[in-house]
Amino acid sequence: MIFPILNGILGWRKAPIAWCLLALNFMVFSFTAVWGGPSTQALESVMHKPYFVAAQGEIYAQYLEDRPEYNHPEFVRSIGRQVREGSINKVDLLGQLAFRDFNFLNDADSVEYDGDQVALKIWKRDIAQVREHQALHPSFLFGLKTNEAGFANWISYIFVHSGWFHLVGNMLFLLIFGAALERQIGGLGFLVVFLLSGLVAAGVFALLTGVTGSPLVGASGAVSGTMALYCVLNWKRPERYVYWFFLPLRGFMGFVYLPAWVALVLWVISDLAGFMATLPELGGVAHTAHLGGEAAGLITGLVLFGLRRFWPVPDAPALSHPKVAIGVLMPFLPEINRSTTPRLG
Repeated sequence: MIFPILNGILGWRKAPIAWCLLALNFMVFSFTAVWGGPSTQALESVMHKPYFVAAQGEIYAQYLEDRPEYNHPEFVRSIGRQVREGSINKVDLLGQLAFRDFNFLNDADSVEYDGDQVALKIWKRDIAQVREHQALHPSFLFGLKTNEAGFANWISYIFVHSGWFHLVGNMLFLLIFGAALERQIGGLGFLVVFLLSGLVAAGVFALLTGVTGSPLVGASGAVSGTMALYCVLNWKRPERYVYWFFLPLRGFMGFVYLPAWVALVLWVISDLAGFMATLPELGGVAHTAHLGGEAAGLITGLVLFGLRRFWPVPDAPALSHPKVAIGVLMPFLPEINRSTTPRLG
């Protein structure tokens, strides 16, 4: 496995805009975590009620059958038919998928059900509470919902994250690629690219994912555009990667220098694989937003190359780090026995 680290994490004096964006993301996350805490707990309380998800699965199965005009994916319809035929194993799965169907949640008050009417009445009461809590939740207030997105949400979603791992992962790549890009095209240019990539990522997400009840949140689309542009501008320039092979032997971990385009190719392949292998109904990582950001960065890079004779882009600062194998920094790794190690010709 390899991971790009370029020149490492640059200080705030060398990349003030990147660090300001990081600080803004952390401040927004801290604020929304406190503010959205009660609504998050309330949502979890409702969704973990006994039989709530199961009842929703039963009701949603009939909804899929009664509303063919909505053209639900065949994958979801197939599960619905199995539930209608008495399959107990798929009820909870269908109940979870129902949360991602905006039309179903919007039609909850008028949904009809030929089963237990008491269960239907209780479910309608609980789903009304879910919608009330969602209306107060930061992800729904500031995230991008493809069905009803205001202009501000196309920007605000970038600064809202679903959890610590989501935030830290995005900010790590922001500091690695964003800071390096800022030194090349300037703080204002980097900020424009970051926000523009976020807008394009949101547009691609809305176009390819369609109407969904799950909002898009996170800076990954904007960061993907930043990474793509840096790789395009430094296409053949050797960049530093850290590699490891999960083997506890000296020399199986260290640094390697590869062209910058390697990072872009690896990330695009990963996102394409995720997009083709993951059904939108199952949610998770918004690979379409990543692809949109990468496309924005790639196109911006091509435009800059066309304008390069009028707007020269300076080369990135020279690498200042020596080629030191990580094994040297980790003395607890055992030495390789040279006498028994085969040579590969």
